[in-house]
Amino acid sequence: MSTNVCVFIGRLAKNPEITTLPSGKERTRFSIAVDRDYKNEDGSRTTDWHNVVIWGSANYIRKTHLGQGDKVCVSGRMENNEWIDNDGVQHREKVLNCSKIELVQKKRSDKDAATEDTAAAMQQGTLQEEDDLPF
Repeated sequence: MSTNVCVFIGRLAKNPEITTLPSGKERTRFSIAVDRDYKNEDGSRTTDWHNVVIWGSANYIRKTHLGQGDKVCVSGRMENNEWIDNDGVQHREKVLNCSKIELVQKKRSDKDAATEDTAAAMQQGTLQEEDDLPF
């Protein structure tokens, strides 16, 4: 018996590309960045990039407004695809054929981060009120 089940949690490298094929079926393609569990000697983490394709689930992508930087959990099976393009060049691609996708976390905008940092500072009492300033 063989099993081909993969689960990745990572951030979208760029906005998903949704294509409608002549048959009417929709295909969504994107790649995700997945950091490894361990740190290198210099303290950095190695990042692996995985190509993902979803067939016929573009409505979820649109509804959740998935975009670059969002953290997602994807599961499906890994496939090795080979093809020859119109110029006769052979291509190989390893892709996750996704059967399930879940939004884990939206990317924080700079505005959201500043608002959260200010709220946290006020809660901890580290941000002074204007009336307390010595000038």
